[in-house]
Amino acid sequence: MAFSVFLAVAAYRKPSLLRERFWSIVCLGATAVAAASLYGGISGQYTPMLAMGSPFGGIGGAWVSVLVGVSLAQRGPKQAALAVPAAFVMQYAANAAIDALCKPSIEASIALYAVTLAAACLLARSDAHAVMKTMRDANAPEVLNVTSPSSYLPFSHLIFVSIMLFNVVCGYSLASSAAALPLGSAALSCLPVAAVLVATMLRRSPSLDTSYRAAVLCIIAGLLAAPFALPLCYDAMGRQAHDILLSAGSDLFSMLAYCIVAAVGYRNKLGAVFVASTVLAAQWLGIGIGAPIAQAAAAAAQIVPSTPLWTTAALAFVFIAYNYVTLRNFGFDRAIESVLPAHVDENAGGENSTENGLASEVEPSRNQSADAGGEANKPEAANPATTAQPAIDPIDEACLSIACACNLTNRETDVLRLLARGRTSPFIQEKLVLSRNTVKTHVRHIYTKLDVHSHQELISKVEKQKAGLE
Repeated sequence: MAFSVFLAVAAYRKPSLLRERFWSIVCLGATAVAAASLYGGISGQYTPMLAMGSPFGGIGGAWVSVLVGVSLAQRGPKQAALAVPAAFVMQYAANAAIDALCKPSIEASIALYAVTLAAACLLARSDAHAVMKTMRDANAPEVLNVTSPSSYLPFSHLIFVSIMLFNVVCGYSLASSAAALPLGSAALSCLPVAAVLVATMLRRSPSLDTSYRAAVLCIIAGLLAAPFALPLCYDAMGRQAHDILLSAGSDLFSMLAYCIVAAVGYRNKLGAVFVASTVLAAQWLGIGIGAPIAQAAAAAAQIVPSTPLWTTAALAFVFIAYNYVTLRNFGFDRAIESVLPAHVDENAGGENSTENGLASEVEPSRNQSADAGGEANKPEAANPATTAQPAIDPIDEACLSIACACNLTNRETDVLRLLARGRTSPFIQEKLVLSRNTVKTHVRHIYTKLDVHSHQELISKVEKQKAGLE
């Protein structure tokens, strides 16, 4: 969990830390350590070795999840809508074949785990390498988010909150029921994912909102069947229904999470790593919250037997209330469609030169002043009537016209003039001596008043206004 949070924060604040080759090597090394620890712990029944290997396995799995998410973003949402459910169905089929044909030994199971994770890392890294290199060379999302506020989803966005809450329920359910599903029950839990795959192959792929509602219905039904899985009112058929529904809902939502990463990352390539790592962090945070709740309820059941029942009911109420109240007017598809590509300043990295360039655009340069001083000794220059007056910059004129029409404040007009020239957040902060949050607030106000949603759209509007004034 800690590693997934590190990836999310690093992708937002300091993407230069996320060097694909380095972390892929770390992933492969961590996977090898995890496999060795699992084998030593299981064969020697040495619990501390198992506990030591678990974090290494988490590091490898987390990095592979980010690579796969970035790779899907490169492919696009349409290919992801087919590839993701197909991968889940193939996983079900492989598990069923292994259980039906043979019972693999501990050595074979651990080797299969390590080889599968390493293969996924090697296959996904080719797509992710170019994206991560481009991301490292550009400004961090924390910086680009100021001038492109519609390009990055904040950590508090309802998409990430929904993923976290969903995994709180899944983490609680997994901790409450540690037993694996039998072959027949696993086949039933696979049906919703298989239905999505068939619909996609028939070019009737469900929307993200439809997939989310299907996952929510499965989880709610599973929570309602939870009492039958508890010792107080145990029922074999109810327990089976509980496990199948929760497993189906969990898989549907995991599939949805990958499709969200693909859709958001495809719309803003520079944010692919950030959204992939943030979705992963939200998933692990949810599981990290839900599992301890289940353990605490099980411990309290020794004193009050009905504690797990009431805990499940409370969790079900919170989950239903969140989806009915908070997400009542929210749409995943609509939220993703509002994400726009981040505008990257072509002059980034040469801020000093751009600052000098801006100065020459909005006021006479020092060289011009010196030349004017030299011309002052000439009779023509001494006559005010013959002195050349500096022309109004067309971009400034267009910005002033827009500012008057849209009721911008003086400071918002200053920011608009800089944005119209493609300036980035650090440049605006330094030029106007403002804090990052103040610049971000001004940009949001400007976008709202001008009815634009991206930096490039703002520049286009100014260019159109400038053309109209010429």
